[in-house]
Amino acid sequence: MPSLVSDSSTHPLVPGCLLASVSGDLQSRARHQLDQAALLSFNKLSTVDIVRHFQNLGAMANDQASEIIAADQQYVATFQDLCRRIPEVAQVTGCDRESVQRLARSLLGARLMAEYLEILTPPQLSYEKTARGTVDLLESLFDAFRQIVGGAWSVFFPRSEFSLITDASAQFWMACLYSSRADEIINGFVGLFLSPHRERLQALNRGYVRQSGLHLRDAITEYLDNSKEKVIKLHEAVAESVKEGLDQSFAEMVRVINKLELPPLLIFYYQFLTQEVCQAFANMDGDMSSKENRFIQYLLRQISVICEDYEPTTSGHPRAVAEEKLEQVLQELDELVGIATVKEKVKETANFARVQQLRVAQGLKPIPTSYHSVYTGNPGTGKTTVARLMGRIYKSLGVLKKGHLVECDRAALVGEYVGQTGPRTNAVIDSALDGILFIDEAYSLVKEHEDYGQEVLETLLKRMEDERDRLIVIVAGYPEEMNRFIHSNPGLQSRFTRFIEYPDYAPQELCRIFALICRKNALLLTPELKEKVLHHFTFLHQERRENFGNARLVRNCFESVINAQASRLAASGAFDARALTALEARDLNTPAQPSFEEYQRSKQGYVVKCPACAQVYSWSPDLRIVDAICTKCGKTYNCEFGELLP
Repeated sequence: MPSLVSDSSTHPLVPGCLLASVSGDLQSRARHQLDQAALLSFNKLSTVDIVRHFQNLGAMANDQASEIIAADQQYVATFQDLCRRIPEVAQVTGCDRESVQRLARSLLGARLMAEYLEILTPPQLSYEKTARGTVDLLESLFDAFRQIVGGAWSVFFPRSEFSLITDASAQFWMACLYSSRADEIINGFVGLFLSPHRERLQALNRGYVRQSGLHLRDAITEYLDNSKEKVIKLHEAVAESVKEGLDQSFAEMVRVINKLELPPLLIFYYQFLTQEVCQAFANMDGDMSSKENRFIQYLLRQISVICEDYEPTTSGHPRAVAEEKLEQVLQELDELVGIATVKEKVKETANFARVQQLRVAQGLKPIPTSYHSVYTGNPGTGKTTVARLMGRIYKSLGVLKKGHLVECDRAALVGEYVGQTGPRTNAVIDSALDGILFIDEAYSLVKEHEDYGQEVLETLLKRMEDERDRLIVIVAGYPEEMNRFIHSNPGLQSRFTRFIEYPDYAPQELCRIFALICRKNALLLTPELKEKVLHHFTFLHQERRENFGNARLVRNCFESVINAQASRLAASGAFDARALTALEARDLNTPAQPSFEEYQRSKQGYVVKCPACAQVYSWSPDLRIVDAICTKCGKTYNCEFGELLP
């Protein structure tokens, strides 16, 4: 990691791996996870080439690309201009030239990274609600870095040791981190540190005392008169962060980076910048004292401890992501609502993969097979969720090194013009290597009188053969369309040999998913709402058509209910904890209302059945239990929701 984030061989400020790691939205970053080799390759590319790469992937919009390139050119030009002026500035102030340049590179690198994040961070992630109100996370991240720089400066240049170098170093970092435009950075950095003023500025090293009375005043006099007071105020401004500990400011940066869902690589970049800033300040006068060295070692050690959890392991993943055992993933599978036949199929595949690995471990030849799969079913039946679990299962068994899931559809694979489809498809496949490529609505790749989709299939089939040990492909969609898709090409028939059908959820399963979402959000259903929810999803299930939404339908229902609850509470003015956590029957507007009322008048009641032995029990929405033990077979069954009598 240190060599990656400190590489300035191609880009003078921010290594290309950092721009690559933050490019695209969260979904595209998940699709195109970058390993060490890929990150290293980006360090050898120009910013324009990196931007074009992510444009081709469809992971960066054109306006974002233009803004990134413009910001990059602006800050690189500013740094180059400063580099031409730094020799004179160093000579005038007595600062070490290399240290001044080192400081400028680090601070402008931080500014450019802040610009990258401003352009690329999704707006919905960039704010958080706190007790103090709404906080801009991007500002918080940069402000924490300012605190580290200001605090470090105050340690290396205590107010008791005021000199021209003290004042100049303060001017350097203030200009870089607080100026709003490039020209302001240059003017603020250089200031009056020009050769003609050298002798007069040296007065600060001789204990300059502000003159009283009438005398000729110019810009130099103003500077000399105000410099010490300015430095004292700056010390007072950063005193609080120094008192709390600069490592705490770094910890806040790590918290914000995680909150913004940015890659751990940024943590190591800011660790590197902190080290560079400290080294630059310590050597600014051409010599590092033992006290200064002791402070640097202490601070960097504290920061190193914070970073340890994000150090990559031999597998390339941060230590914070522990290696999973197969049993853990299968337990998550079992906790999913419904889809019993799907779970059995998944476990069969997991058992076969486990036996295959055991054969290899014993020196036996594995049975030739394919793990490429076809998932068929309506939307919201859990296809993507199970595909993610399959990736983790394959990783836990050693079938795949990463086990990540890259989701895509036709739009992510097909180009807009001739010559773009092949490179775009290959780029998506590259991002899925050592994991699973999940193609939703794969049948949309086959269209009459259209060649682009066929080019995708030809590229995909070739890569499936070439990368058979590093790539598993899962295609998904509606049953009939997927059947036609697989039989449209002999190559697809021979490679996709595993089929899992995802049935629609039963009404009681839809109710359980609704209740689960409520529990995860600390919301309680009144008995009246439980009964109404049962009628609601029973009605929708009976009226369902080919594209029934299943779990997505449940999510939409939940959103509607909590919005209705909010309106009800706003009208009543009741905002106590009980009111805020209770969902009532009137919060659900359902097309089943007439049949619900009629059923209540009939007083037929409800039943619940043990799926193991079909034993029937009476059920009431007043029941507060989720699971029960069958008195006939002794098996545990879910009794959270019953079913209507015919």
